[in-house]
Amino acid sequence: MKQILLTAILATVFLGCEKKAGEDKVTGLETEVLAIHDEIMPKMDSIMTLKAMLSTKIKEIDSLDNIGLSSNSLAEQRIKAIDINNKLNESDKSMMDWMHGYKGDSAKKLQSEQAVLYFEAEKDEILQVKQLTLRSLQEAKKFLE
Repeated sequence: MKQILLTAILATVFLGCEKKAGEDKVTGLETEVLAIHDEIMPKMDSIMTLKAMLSTKIKEIDSLDNIGLSSNSLAEQRIKAIDINNKLNESDKSMMDWMHGYKGDSAKKLQSEQAVLYFEAEKDEILQVKQLTLRSLQEAKKFLE
């Protein structure tokens, strides 16, 4: 009888430790995901600022064209500015889409294994948003120098 009771206690302790480890992993992943988001989110202001600057640049090019000062170089600059502006829009949209789709509170209610899979997928997705954002910001800043 003591043997059965001891086995039951050990099994309960083991399962409790295993559950705690899973919860810790979920918490750690969630923390990583939110840290990446928090690193990138302030850059959305820079995106808006650069988009405004690109719009101004496009208007300047258009005004030169309107007074008869057009060239292949200006046309190329305009195309490049529009392309970069589109990339900035894509970065902004990616962040907004990610935020709208993020369901961290719901995921924490899942079994640990499922929650880990969810947060790993979210981490991959927010890292893609980060890469897209940093590339588009860098390209815009370089163009506007």
